[in-house]
Amino acid sequence: MKVKFNGELQEVRSRRLGDIIEELGGAYRQGCIIAIVSEIKREALKNEFSLKTAAKREARIKIAREKEVGAMSLFHDVYKRFHGESGRIGWVSEDITGIGPIRTNLSVEKSEHKYKKWDVFFGFGGFDPNMTYLMISKREHEAAYGTGGDAIIGKLTRGRSIISDLREGDRIEGISPIVTKAERVGVVTTDLNTEIKEGQEIFTFAKIKLLREAPMSSEHFLSLTRDGLFHIDDLSYTYLASEALKSLNLPVENISYRSKYYLSVRTSGSEKGKVYAYKESRLPHPSHNVFGEIIQGGELMDYAQLGDTVHVTTEPKWMTVVGKTQREAEEYLESEDIGQLREGNKDDNAVVVDQEPALTMDIMEVGEVKTIGVKKEWVFPVELFYDEAPKTVWYFRKLTGLINRPIGILRVHFSVPGMMVLFQGSADEAGTLVPENLPKGEVKKGILGVTNMSRANRGLMGIRLDDSKKYGPTGETFDGVNLVLSFSSLTPSTMSFLSKLKEGDTIYVKEKT
Repeated sequence: MKVKFNGELQEVRSRRLGDIIEELGGAYRQGCIIAIVSEIKREALKNEFSLKTAAKREARIKIAREKEVGAMSLFHDVYKRFHGESGRIGWVSEDITGIGPIRTNLSVEKSEHKYKKWDVFFGFGGFDPNMTYLMISKREHEAAYGTGGDAIIGKLTRGRSIISDLREGDRIEGISPIVTKAERVGVVTTDLNTEIKEGQEIFTFAKIKLLREAPMSSEHFLSLTRDGLFHIDDLSYTYLASEALKSLNLPVENISYRSKYYLSVRTSGSEKGKVYAYKESRLPHPSHNVFGEIIQGGELMDYAQLGDTVHVTTEPKWMTVVGKTQREAEEYLESEDIGQLREGNKDDNAVVVDQEPALTMDIMEVGEVKTIGVKKEWVFPVELFYDEAPKTVWYFRKLTGLINRPIGILRVHFSVPGMMVLFQGSADEAGTLVPENLPKGEVKKGILGVTNMSRANRGLMGIRLDDSKKYGPTGETFDGVNLVLSFSSLTPSTMSFLSKLKEGDTIYVKEKT
């Protein structure tokens, strides 16, 4: 039977969903939703149309008349012609914006006619049907455009400011019918035993093209989906959202229309860092950076539910090599046609702890990456106490960079030889760090803690180099420090390394796998 699999028409032997995926070797991640869409019989004519500008902004035209008129049938015949040279804004006045012209055989009528605000109609330039414009009335007025009242086809229902902003010489991308959900019926499932029927469409992943105009926001998303997964933590009828990196700061980058299948990240307020994928178009907002567009598999977003997980791929891929060895980084970058310049420890088995440029979009621009390596022994595996201290773990991952990269950085603030090493923190970020996972009885060496909000030095991080029954890793009494992690291996060489740290030194940590 024939099915459409991730946008491609395929002939398959199987009927079971899991067998079809295996037969076609399709991209799929276990536990992620799969969209199955069926087409139902469509009407020959549509009643609502999307008008998209070259700047990806969208207005909508509703075809609505009390009775059928010839201009309505004509519009359905010619709407596809309003692109290219015929998609220019060829006529702008205080009263109307006209798109075109194209050639029609409408009859000429030279009398004036009354037009309401936002009427959409056909009109002539110079009373010549060879110069037929699709006109949009921007205010109530009377004029003679060479056509009569039966040339009105409907109303502009959305994007009125978009039309008002257009100037002579601007272009539109085109006009297309809106396909309503009544014409496409879809469901999502994780059940690979689902039986597929002839002609159905299957979508196993969403492909997202990132925008160069928003490099920081794109990197934020690449970090969010580093494992190829987009978790849906919030939804409404217009969007889906992931809150996994909520509270991270981002600069204002690309404020534009949040069209259907576009993605944005919030840059201010309590929801900053939250990532949105749109099921319906929304107006620009000063607190939202638009950074990407779903170019394949948007149906997954159309039918996904709260708690679902979507498998995503990006264009370009995430160009971080932090956490890899210098040799692994070289092989990965070569596969993407990106040059490597090794710095620091250049040995093949040295671990890359930083890179320049840091952002994927910048790397794609320059075509080369500096990879800064250190000895493998300088990167310490740690076990984070996620269950016991969730807020403190979030703070630690955010401050060290572990929240959006595989290697975290700790900078030494002060050391007490043989007792503890203190690392730089942030009092502002720790302002709501409530006491959690407080020490009981004794703190063993190798335990790292964070001073909680009950103390003046809140946010300071520290590790004990000896056991203590009185003081925590930051030198506070037990009720002033939250235990957040333990070093996985405390060999004599590890302890010797930590005991020699001094102010200004840096160490690197990674989560134990």
